[in-house]
Amino acid sequence: MKINKFLLLVLLVIILSACEKKDTSDGDNYVFVKPHCAMVTVGGFVGITEKCFNVGDIVFGKETIEGQITIRIAAHSELNEGPPSPNSYQEFLNVPSDKLKKVD
Repeated sequence: MKINKFLLLVLLVIILSACEKKDTSDGDNYVFVKPHCAMVTVGGFVGITEKCFNVGDIVFGKETIEGQITIRIAAHSELNEGPPSPNSYQEFLNVPSDKLKKVD
């Protein structure tokens, strides 16, 4: 019985150590200070649609190129793994930095 408890404890430690922590230092929160609209890929039968952000909308992103901030507009899923398909969708969007302000 002691061996079973020990094995369960070891297994639990292995499982918990395998869990990934979300690295929040890989970007910052930004708030829109000007409205912004862009065409984005949504996949399926629709194909593309207009995505608009209003003043005050808060998004997560990082500055990848000077003058542009790449924001996440959708969560990553298995649908976006592998080659592009009709089910693929756009996860990121480049926005001019003058439309966003970093939230402290």
